[in-house]
Amino acid sequence: MTVKSDPVEPSTLNPPVFWISAILLLLLVLFASLMPRQAQTFFAVVQDWIFTNVSWFYILAVAIILGTVVFLGVSRYGDIKLGPDHSTPDYSSMTWFAMLFSAGMGIGLMFFGVAEPVMHFLNPPYGEGATVAAAGEAMKITSFTGACTPGPSTPSLP
Repeated sequence: MTVKSDPVEPSTLNPPVFWISAILLLLLVLFASLMPRQAQTFFAVVQDWIFTNVSWFYILAVAIILGTVVFLGVSRYGDIKLGPDHSTPDYSSMTWFAMLFSAGMGIGLMFFGVAEPVMHFLNPPYGEGATVAAAGEAMKITSFTGACTPGPSTPSLP
């Protein structure tokens, strides 16, 4: 009796890209872990150079991408169906909006749920930071911004 096996699909891994990326990432992690002060200085210099010399490119790229997306959305190209002609969308527009909204709220909760109170604790708008009083004020400010706009602190309100 012969057993038929499924054909083996070829790997989608691109070895040169993977190994070069893995080695560079490992070197970067080792540099930052073994020499944190030098890494901090190096990254600060690189960040300052990027901010000083190439920040215009970032703003230009965002403007071009935004303009392209708006153009594609409002022009006749916005009606081009992605996929076969007979296909229908898996989700309605309202479902897509709900998924995008949920993803945005989720990242807000995951990031700003911790970052905002810590930011206000360490650098309060008034008074000295990193004190017991600053911790109380940080939670008040975070709750205030969560009450004004849907955000990470909204669930913490009474």
